[in-house]
Formats: sequence, C-alpha cells, structure tokens
Amino acid sequence: MTCEPIKDEKIIDEMFEALGMKRNGFIYQLYFEFALSTGLRVSDILSLKKKDIQNGIVKIKQQKNKLYRNIALNDSCRKQFDVYLKNKKDEDLIFPFKRQWIHKLLKEAAEFIGIDKSKVSCHTTRKTAGWFFYLDSEKDIVKTQNFLGHRDPKETLAYLMINDEEVNKTLVNRNWGSTSEAVTTRNKEMSRL
Repeated sequence: MTCEPIKDEKIIDEMFEALGMKRNGFIYQLYFEFALSTGLRVSDILSLKKKDIQNGIVKIKQQKNKLYRNIALNDSCRKQFDVYLKNKKDEDLIFPFKRQWIHKLLKEAAEFIGIDKSKVSCHTTRKTAGWFFYLDSEKDIVKTQNFLGHRDPKETLAYLMINDEEVNKTLVNRNWGSTSEAVTTRNKEMSRL
C-alpha cells in the first residue's frame, strides 16, 4: 500500500505527541516539524549539515532532481533550530539518523495513535507538507508544484491524493444559476408553467 498525506491536523498533533513520548522525543518532534515545514525528501533532510541552515534559510541541492533550493523556516521551527544547533559544528549532520530509523519511528507513532501504519512511511511527511501547502496557497497547484520541486503537475496531483469525498464536498457547495438575475428569470419562467 502506498503512503498517504495526513490531511487531519488533529492526527498530526497526535503524531507529534507520540514522537515526543519516546526517549529523545524532542529531536524526533523536531525532525517531524522540519519535514513538514520544508517538504523535503527524507534523503535530503538526512544529508543536511548545520552549515546548510543560515538565518532561518535551508540551502540545499536536492539529490533526486539536482535543483538548488532556498527554503525559509517558519518562526517556530527556526527558534527550535537555533537552540538545537547551538552546540553543533558546521559539518555535523543535523539529524544523525538512518532512513530506516525514521521509517520505524513514523510507523510506531502511527500504530500508537491508532491509524493504519501501512499508509505511513518516510514519504508521508513530504506528502502531508504538500497537502497543507496546497490548502494554504488557496489550492494553487503551480505554487505547490514549485514547493515540492516537481517538474510535472501530474506528479503533484498524485501526491495530493484528492479523493471523491473531497471532490464531493466542493461539488455540493456550488449552486449553478443562483445569481439574483438568473433566479428571477427562472422563477418567472416557472410561474408560467
């Protein structure tokens, strides 16, 4: 089964709590927040060194598509990083973990809070970041594509995993011909019948 974005902020909060309960929970929560804040792939995150973050900007050449990116951290993430990185050297990895460890942590957190862990993987944070960026950008697919560094909007759409339920929520809120002029004309026509 493929991983899915987490589209419910309550579940995201529960994931933060579950990660925080582990030994070294602060660093796992920080990883989770950083992954959601940047939308980077796990391989890119795990390759970052202290020197790659300066003045709240993450400077990276992405491994998969070779694109150079400058990603601004939000205030919360930036403040936590200022504290966390204070005692690290410029060449130190920010997150000294292996991909398999992140995968295991996220699966365990998902299982702990009672969501289907088969839908959670290292890529879940990237898809979740894309989903919320899409919403925050007023559903701007081009901006979301740029945020995720995709070359093709079809890839971005596949990440978002927009389903029938979400489509139907939008459909039922759209009334056609409901402008006052159209309604007046239609009512006049109906009264003649």
